[in-house]
Amino acid sequence: MEPYTASTVVTSIKEDGNGHWHTLENSPFYAEGGGQPADRGWIGTLPVLDVQIKDGEVWHLLSESLPTGKAVEVRIDEDVRRDHSIQHTAQHVITAILEDRHGIRTLSFGIGETDSSIEIETATMDWAHVEALEQEMQQLIFENRPIRVYEIPKEEVDRARLRKETDRTGMIRIVEIEGLDYNACGGTHVETTGQLGTIHVTAMKKVRGNLRLTYVAGNRAIKATQQARAALRTIHHTFSTTNESVAARVIEEHTIRLEREKEIKTLEERIAKAKVEAVLKEDNYVALHVGRTEAETLTTAIIERIAATGRIAVGANYGTQKLFVMHDGTQDIAVGTFLKAALQEMQIGRGGGNHKQAQARFTSVAELEKGIEEIVKRLQEGVLPC
Repeated sequence: MEPYTASTVVTSIKEDGNGHWHTLENSPFYAEGGGQPADRGWIGTLPVLDVQIKDGEVWHLLSESLPTGKAVEVRIDEDVRRDHSIQHTAQHVITAILEDRHGIRTLSFGIGETDSSIEIETATMDWAHVEALEQEMQQLIFENRPIRVYEIPKEEVDRARLRKETDRTGMIRIVEIEGLDYNACGGTHVETTGQLGTIHVTAMKKVRGNLRLTYVAGNRAIKATQQARAALRTIHHTFSTTNESVAARVIEEHTIRLEREKEIKTLEERIAKAKVEAVLKEDNYVALHVGRTEAETLTTAIIERIAATGRIAVGANYGTQKLFVMHDGTQDIAVGTFLKAALQEMQIGRGGGNHKQAQARFTSVAELEKGIEEIVKRLQEGVLPC
């Protein structure tokens, strides 16, 4: 029988909102724990959706129920098991190097669907340190050090070498990387450091005064490198750059964009001032501005300026199909309540707000125009909700 397959028997069943949980007479599946996700695979033809340990028993989640006593063939998804083993072993390597060579302790660890992370007890690491760490890890991978996994009685554990004290009793499962790590661990691991392929740190973030390092190893590292390379090719093609010039070109484009945004903001302020002056020439209690092609930010800036004059300002933005109603607080009308009630009566749009300002969104320009006409008419005629 292959190491990823087994013949066994269903021993018990229970159900919850997730599906049907089964225990087996003997299970080769790794249950979620210690930062490592559960194995995936099949029981018969049914995919195993999750594996958890509860009260010392291994429970397997299936979409359908199998009868107790049924003989079944089970198979672990070898690719998922290998991937999890690589990511977990990579964590052992990172933790050992950081602690033994740099005095930095690992606080927590977890494997995600696309990357993994460890939280480490430092706040001073930078990318130069990360790149040096990656070089140290790659050297250990090149050395292809053997990794032994075995069980020994608790009294035979070498306490002086143990990475972290364990509260387990009876037989203790030891994971030993030759010359690097001696750890009590129940997870799955590869057989040599060479099987890790490579380990890349992809992100670094401060958390609770410490640092969280996100990393990928094995095929995940290859995929991350390919994605980064594809993104870089796109940048090269767009800006006609090389690896040596791309950073300077991106910074240049960013600087140009910031300058353009400043210019646009200055122009928008001038446009807003001119449009407000045009609206205010009409001596109406309700002042209307319709922005057919302008950005929403310009529409709201114009409406806010009109409202600041003491009038009730109504604005519309065709691009976002939004309607705005505002005043400066000197009007008695609660525009949020008014707008919500009017929309409910018309059975179009959705919106609301507070005493001074409100907004609504519509599903089409036709609805928006209908809303503008009715809202302005009601405000001018004083048709307000009780």
